[in-house]
Amino acid sequence: MHNSGLSLLLFVIFSLLIGALLKAVMRNSRLPYTVVLLLIGVAAGGINQLGLFGADTLISGIFSQVGSIDPHLILYLFLPTLIFESAYSMEPHLFFRIAPQITLLAIVGLIISMVLSALAVNWLLSWGMGTALLFGALISATDPVAVVALLKEKSSRKRLETLIEGESLLNDGTAIVFFSLFYGFALGTTTEIKALPVIGEFIWVVSAGMIIGAAIGWSVLWIIGKLINQPLIEISLSVAAAYLTFIIAETLHVSGIVALVALALMFSTLGRIRISPEIAHFLHQFWEMMSYMANTLIFLIVGIVIMTHTTFDSPQLWVILGVLYILLTLIRTASVWLLMPFLKRIGIGITRQKATVLVWGGLRGAVSLSLALSLAQDEAVPEQLRDQILFLTAGIVFLTIVINGSTMEWLLHLLNLDKLPPAKEESVRKAYQTLKNEMNAFLKTLTHNPFFNMVKLDSIGHLIDGYASDIKPSDKPTLKQEAMDIAFMRRLLQIERSNYWRQFEEGNIGRQATFILSRSVEHALDNNPVIAPRHALEESFKVVAPPKWTHKFPIMGQSMDEWLFTHLSLSYDIARGFIEAQEEIRGHIKALQPDEATGNHVETMIDQNCSRVFTFTRHINRQYPELISQLQSKSVRRLLLNHERSLIWKMEHDGVLEATETQHLIDNIETQMLKMHEEENESQIV
Repeated sequence: MHNSGLSLLLFVIFSLLIGALLKAVMRNSRLPYTVVLLLIGVAAGGINQLGLFGADTLISGIFSQVGSIDPHLILYLFLPTLIFESAYSMEPHLFFRIAPQITLLAIVGLIISMVLSALAVNWLLSWGMGTALLFGALISATDPVAVVALLKEKSSRKRLETLIEGESLLNDGTAIVFFSLFYGFALGTTTEIKALPVIGEFIWVVSAGMIIGAAIGWSVLWIIGKLINQPLIEISLSVAAAYLTFIIAETLHVSGIVALVALALMFSTLGRIRISPEIAHFLHQFWEMMSYMANTLIFLIVGIVIMTHTTFDSPQLWVILGVLYILLTLIRTASVWLLMPFLKRIGIGITRQKATVLVWGGLRGAVSLSLALSLAQDEAVPEQLRDQILFLTAGIVFLTIVINGSTMEWLLHLLNLDKLPPAKEESVRKAYQTLKNEMNAFLKTLTHNPFFNMVKLDSIGHLIDGYASDIKPSDKPTLKQEAMDIAFMRRLLQIERSNYWRQFEEGNIGRQATFILSRSVEHALDNNPVIAPRHALEESFKVVAPPKWTHKFPIMGQSMDEWLFTHLSLSYDIARGFIEAQEEIRGHIKALQPDEATGNHVETMIDQNCSRVFTFTRHINRQYPELISQLQSKSVRRLLLNHERSLIWKMEHDGVLEATETQHLIDNIETQMLKMHEEENESQIV
């Protein structure tokens, strides 16, 4: 037992070492990182099978342990990390906008692929329709890790990334559900299919998983909301929540993947105002690191497992594998193009170029192989059938990852999707120009320093010019004015949204105000982005006054006064944050504007927003001066506490305070901050 555990530990250590070296070596390589990892795993597993590592050595023992890993362990160990991180890192507003398309592809698209794949494999091998449907379910789960990584690196196509990643998240869950439903056919315990029970079971499994994920997410975030800047506790709770959600859901025989997606979306929406702002960025980095390690391990394991469990002595199966790969590619094409009339009209729409990437990005991965391995280990299934399913699944996983994954960059270039859209490219070019100007100004200040006064500006100016080398000037006359205006306003709204979260981190506005303001930006970003009017905030800036007769009844009058205080507190918080953000985006207009006329138009819209807010604040200042005084005092107190905490951290960084002294002072401040958080009414957030 000790040797077994040590073997696995050594495998993890060497895998991470290989991954780190590979990342460094392949920094500018066109081959996806995961494709090379899979090839290394296959090569290492093949060498071990040939006996080149010896018969009873430490290395052969390690490969034997990894090759015989329990497929359920692969699902339970890696899926919670990969699914949670993937869903948590997506922009929630964009995910919900694309949700109709994701759902259509992940459910209807997968059913089409599953049925057509079953017909294809039944035609090739005559398994019988029940077993063929089982194989169709497991082989239809997509794993676009390599594709999404390329999109993030090459083109910043956020919508396409979200669509591909979102489909993969949900269709993994759908595939596992159908795999479980059809498993009886492989065992021979089920002989017929009844549509209504299958549909009913599917709806129950998915819905129950969603409820479990949302319930655990709400409970954990409620606990986290009671904490202030406790990174170890908050991150530990997120890890425990992810694994607990998957285990509970799977134990209750509902979709663990759907439960994880629901949990992650709770963290990325409600969690943004419950998780301490000082920790939010670190939490994202932590899960990104977890996902990187899981991907490194899982692709090496998949390669080794393929070589350990798969037999390659049947020429007929090799031919069938090649035919099946072509058929599955055609089936993936058919399932996407059959849904194109709907995909164009719902969500955010889709172009033919993006649909082509969606088709070619339908890689198969760890989920398909894990399901095939679990089937292969069940002795109740005929041995010949087990071997055939495992061989075909392993082969399809290998071929899709290697062929599709390694050619995706070429396809993106062919479809002109490996670069930014022209209007967005122009907006980025302007941002780079602003950066260049500021760097030149900074360089000139250095020349006045006596330690740098001998440096010639001409000798290092090329370093600054290099900032704009990646973004070539667009052919501006070919760009449509409307497209440039949309890109410009979208960029300003993104700046505005970032400003709200920065204000939240600095303590300038509270949790509820941040939530409402950021949502108002998301509504403004829908369809054609608009700076003004901001309809989503109209309710916040309405002047309300309770009827005077309510004060004749003491209890009712007191309740109305408390409600008014809560409402005006929130509205005043929103107004202050909104004005600061409007002034922030005003400062970026000249640097980013496509032309002066558009810049002036946006200035007018900002003035319109500010005028609306100032009208509201002047009224409540006149009507409720005592209330406004209390609100301002509370805001100043919050700002002072945040500023004092920042100063203490700076003093520790500068060596003025030691760590224990800093922690003592920080604990006192955060105790006061916690009391303030408990005083805030957060009931409207949930």
